[in-house]
Amino acid sequence: MIDMLKFEIVNGHHTPRNVKRGDKERLEQDIYMHNGGAFPTRVVLSFDNAHECLPVGNYTLCPTSFRTNQYNSLELDRWNLKFIPTEQKNVQKVS
Repeated sequence: MIDMLKFEIVNGHHTPRNVKRGDKERLEQDIYMHNGGAFPTRVVLSFDNAHECLPVGNYTLCPTSFRTNQYNSLELDRWNLKFIPTEQKNVQKVS
């Protein structure tokens, strides 16, 4: 089986932060990417609303999160990232 790119929202590091950029306020949440290195890489996700933030758990990227650009090269669609939970047990909602 092919290993998927794995992401994790870690308990204790899952609470979204309010960030103001210009006139707009957004929420940022840390997610850790396990990409085969010795340690996971911290990635910051940005959300408009608290209900969009992810609960603690493990995730992978939905295939619809990728697209081809004007040169037919593969890229992440950063405005359409969708995370799929990889396990349903011990899922905790963000408060």
